[in-house]
Amino acid sequence: MTSAERNRQSAIVIWSSMIAVTVLLLSRRVSGGIENIASAWPCVLVSFLATLLSGFGWLSFQQQAGATSPRTAQIAAVVAWLPTWLSGLALLPSDSPLARGWLFGIAALSAAGFGLSLASPTRQRGVATEDPLLARRANELSRVPESVDRTPTSDRPDVGVRATPSDLSVFDPVTGESTTQWMTRQALPGGVDQIEGAIRVSFTAGQRAASVHVPFSPPFAGAPQVECEANGDNPVRWKVSVVYAYGMRVELKRESNDEPGDIELSYSAICEPAAEAA
Repeated sequence: MTSAERNRQSAIVIWSSMIAVTVLLLSRRVSGGIENIASAWPCVLVSFLATLLSGFGWLSFQQQAGATSPRTAQIAAVVAWLPTWLSGLALLPSDSPLARGWLFGIAALSAAGFGLSLASPTRQRGVATEDPLLARRANELSRVPESVDRTPTSDRPDVGVRATPSDLSVFDPVTGESTTQWMTRQALPGGVDQIEGAIRVSFTAGQRAASVHVPFSPPFAGAPQVECEANGDNPVRWKVSVVYAYGMRVELKRESNDEPGDIELSYSAICEPAAEAA
């Protein structure tokens, strides 16, 4: 199970528990099981706790932002926003301006926070702004030099045919600790295009953060869905900051920066056919 899947499951468990508790409180309030509430503090404390838990679930959910469609993210934001004020509504006193103002404010602030998170650049896959470094690297990898002479060796004058292939014509990959990057591209059934790979990121002593640029060459037909997983000697957090059809950028941050070390970032990028993605 990838870290993105674990974060998604944690967010689902948190929101499911909060919705269940909120529905229970509201049903008891409607049935008369909760009445004659004179103090505003139960309403304030419950809604504040619900907002903290919902925000924690939203942060966990956003760790797999690059692999989530905009519609799914919008539904998750609504699910995270509802318990922040509905839980306090079940404990709202019959006449308390303080509690009512608090619920209105917590609902507005949480809605603004979720809305700003949805509008952040990590969710905008189809934005016109491009990453110059990623674009340049993808362009360099996909460009074929025009100066290469493709004339067969046997047809060239004064050039003899070699009895053995040259070092450039034989690729014998070396596996093990010396491998710093690998990538595999395959066409899955249904026209799905997938790239899987890994890249080793070296941290020096005192270095805590690093940016990894992964080009997709040739580019996908559209912005792919991305999942990542980071493994290393020290705990590390990762975040997909931008995803384009021609590449992505991943931000890595270590919890400890005392010693030098290597982090292996594994990734999978999947692009659905254009007809299905629309």
